[in-house]
Amino acid sequence: MRTLRAVALIGGFVTAAVVVVAQTQLSSWPFFVETSTNGNPGIYQYTVPLQVMGQSRDDLGDLRLFDAENHEIPYAIRVRKEVNEQKEFDVQVFNKVTAGSSTEATIDLGEKPSEHNEVQIETTGSDFRRRVTVEGSDSIGAWKTLRSDAVIFAFQSDGKSVESNSVTYPASRYRYLRVRVSADELSDHRAPDITSVKALMTVHEKGELTTWGLNVPSYQLLRNQGAHASSWIIDLGARVPCERLSLSIAEPSFYRPFLVETFDDPQNPQLIASGNLSRRTGDANNPQVIVFDHEEHVRQLRLQITDYSNPTLSIEAIEASAPARELVFELKRPQIVPLRLYFGNSKMPEPHYDFEKELGRLKTAPVQSSVGDIKKNPVYTPEPLPFTERVSWLIYVVLAASSVALGWILFSLARRTVGKEEEGPTVSDML
Repeated sequence: MRTLRAVALIGGFVTAAVVVVAQTQLSSWPFFVETSTNGNPGIYQYTVPLQVMGQSRDDLGDLRLFDAENHEIPYAIRVRKEVNEQKEFDVQVFNKVTAGSSTEATIDLGEKPSEHNEVQIETTGSDFRRRVTVEGSDSIGAWKTLRSDAVIFAFQSDGKSVESNSVTYPASRYRYLRVRVSADELSDHRAPDITSVKALMTVHEKGELTTWGLNVPSYQLLRNQGAHASSWIIDLGARVPCERLSLSIAEPSFYRPFLVETFDDPQNPQLIASGNLSRRTGDANNPQVIVFDHEEHVRQLRLQITDYSNPTLSIEAIEASAPARELVFELKRPQIVPLRLYFGNSKMPEPHYDFEKELGRLKTAPVQSSVGDIKKNPVYTPEPLPFTERVSWLIYVVLAASSVALGWILFSLARRTVGKEEEGPTVSDML
């Protein structure tokens, strides 16, 4: 019986300790949202809500995802910016040969090259359509076909020309590439001459925007370099990422210079976009889109439009947009209860999960999950204020005591000086 009681007592202590640890672990964040999935193991994703971004750090490094048993779930944040990047390799062309109606050229990308997925092939002649084969190898021996059905072409007609000299293939790290260009059976009388070959890594990714409507504020009249202008202070609702504004303007025709500035610090506004808003009579009444030079994390923006002698434009609606932030995570075991995403503590360190490194290697598309409304964390415990802020009255006590002590020192010095003057000079002073 004593053994059973001891075991039960220890079990109770362990359970209580686990509860305390769990509460302590979750008490660092003031807010959370619930994430619903189908409950099955797999890869999931959802777009981080604007309200979450407005209460979190700019880099979202304070987010933490927990399951029903308070186990932390690794995640990765994917910023859905539109990407159009191209990196050219410094290559050496060698071993150019002609075999029958085809010409081959081999290029060396150097030791341990990074990934590449495109070649650009320049050839002589015009009005042709030539088949291209691309092969890769690490030793100039065991060649593997990367692309065998590609075509390059160049045509001219009525003073206009159209051409394509690029061939894409699956991303590869082969050091050597061999391209074979076959003659056009209709227009070429001999094997084409390859004048140059370039290797590139090209990335094209379609972006996705998060867009939300804003209140149209009242405008203010001012002068810009002596000309009449109008300005609007636009509140985004919270400090959130923003990359563009979309303005619905009522007037059918206008041409006005504009500028957009960050306005969180009115004494130090920063210019982030400038240009002209324009529409001709008869054009479609599409919104005027202002794209910033780069994405900003900001709460307020100031839009300024120079009107000159024209009336102020009638802005009927304003929308803000930013690249969507997708949170991607993996469930390794079934989950019935919704997950919880905690946020709102800017002092939390960035987690740096290994899962982030695996994001680019996912073989299946993540399953879309849903997010609920923001809720206050009932176990949130604010970080204690510094001692000087908790007992602010102590500062005044110390200052008062210091003042009294300084006054006493000055009074004592004054008394000694007056006493010496009343006594007159001493014998030692006269000597």
